[in-house]
Amino acid sequence: MKSCFIILFLVCSISFVSCSDRSNDKYQISNYYSKSDQDTLLTNIVTYIYKVPRGVDPKRKFELEFRKLYVGQIKNFEFLNYFIDEDSTHYFQLIRPARNEKGYKRGVLGKFKLSDNFQLLDFEEISNTPMLPEEEIREKGKFLWQDLMYYKNLDRYFLNKEFIEFPDERARYDKTKNEWTYDKLNFK
Repeated sequence: MKSCFIILFLVCSISFVSCSDRSNDKYQISNYYSKSDQDTLLTNIVTYIYKVPRGVDPKRKFELEFRKLYVGQIKNFEFLNYFIDEDSTHYFQLIRPARNEKGYKRGVLGKFKLSDNFQLLDFEEISNTPMLPEEEIREKGKFLWQDLMYYKNLDRYFLNKEFIEFPDERARYDKTKNEWTYDKLNFK
């Protein structure tokens, strides 16, 4: 009888853990795409958000001849969260490299629409965290992601330098240029 109770307890515990883990996986990109498609998406996102490779004209960074340079960088990026909304807007949160002596990284949140051939449309970087240790990006990123999923914006964190470095009172994301800009015409 005691062994039956132990077996029943273990089965229930495993079931509970499995169910609770699945609820936490709601925002995993693997729910949406195979590993190969994830790599394609990540490469496309990296092309938008990461530095232009040395010797490449920024106006030409999306050309096919430079794609291999971005493919070579995806190992340095990690999807934290991914979600496709009812209106087909894709939201993402990832960790990216950042140039600094301490080895800190940045968290990036953004959104886009996706064409049938995985081309990103209407791409926008919503925010960048300051350069932080990876664990801090993960912790603070939970709050940012919750707000993004609930409000579809990060307005409550605007100018909170502990969570968001860009945008701020000076910099905005220019969807035409696909970059952060200090252009005075960008302010309202």
